[in-house]
This record gives sequence, structure tokens and C-alpha cells, in this order.
Amino acid sequence: MAAQKPVLKWRSLAVRNLALTEPPSQDQDLNIEDLDEAELDELFEEYGEVVRGDEPRASSSEVDDDADSLAFAVAMAEAANEVKGGDIRVLCVKPLVYWTRFFVIATGFSRPQVDAIGSRIRDLAEQRFKRTARGDLKPNAWTLLDFGDVVVHIFFPKERSFYNLEEFYGNATLVELPFESETRES
Repeated sequence: MAAQKPVLKWRSLAVRNLALTEPPSQDQDLNIEDLDEAELDELFEEYGEVVRGDEPRASSSEVDDDADSLAFAVAMAEAANEVKGGDIRVLCVKPLVYWTRFFVIATGFSRPQVDAIGSRIRDLAEQRFKRTARGDLKPNAWTLLDFGDVVVHIFFPKERSFYNLEEFYGNATLVELPFESETRES
């Protein structure tokens, strides 16, 4: 079974004059100005308000970096899911903070499980992406793995509820994860 490409489900589509649901390929340049009224209506129905600003368009290298970061974040979420992490979320926080692009948030229900989630994520990042995390090496009530453009937070339920990053970064865009849609279809 081929892996699904990650798709951002934007609450409000305001991606610097780009109408993107998938990272663009090298030969694809999507411009909202090229869409007709029916296509704009379809975008509105599916994603919400389309905001056209006079901001400069994102450079293609910036879009590529975002696509790489998104793929990495989704892979880290899938790794957490493989070891039964709970309530896994990926948030696009790039418009809200200057120091990272995505948060991966997961819940572990015991120290061994938090350790397993963290170890699985670190191993996958090193083996598949050649990246090393800064941050906690031992499981804590809030374990943080900082990959620069992606920051992974692994919480115990009580700490997750207390710090409530999803509410604190309430304007962040929630990324739909491939394993979530598989669960809903079952």
C-alpha cells in the first residue's frame, strides 16, 4: 500500500498568494490569481476563507523547506503512533513563532512509553533523516526533542492538560495525519 502524501487542512488559506494542498513539484507553480471563480468557490467550501494579501510570495526554497519540515514532522508523528503514543497532533506554528515551523505533540502514559516514543523518534530521525535532536535524553513528564524546524513534545496526560500547547497556540494550523484518516475509515 503506497503511503499517502501529507495534506494540510487549512482553517484559513492565507499562504502568501499560494493555494496549496500539497507541496508543489519542481514544474508546478500554483498562483491563486490563475484560478477562476468556480475554483475559488471550491477552495472556499473546502478550506474556508481565501485571503489575498499584497505580501510578497514565498520563495520556492522557502516552500521546499516547509515541505521538507512537514514531511519530517509527519514522519515523527507516525513514529510516535507506532509505539502507541496517544492524541498525536502536528501543528504548523510557523506564522506564530520565529524559532520553529512545526510542533509534534504526543501523550505517553508511563515513563517506559515516553522513553519508547522518544527513542523511536530519535532513531528514525538519525537513520532516515540524518538529524539529531537537542533536548531531553531521559523520559520526563514533559520530554522535548528539538530538531530546529520541528519540535517534538511528549507529555504525560496531566502535564499535557496543564500546559495545553494546542490552546496556547490556538491559531496554529492543525495538520491532518495519514494514520488519523485510516482510523476514521475503519
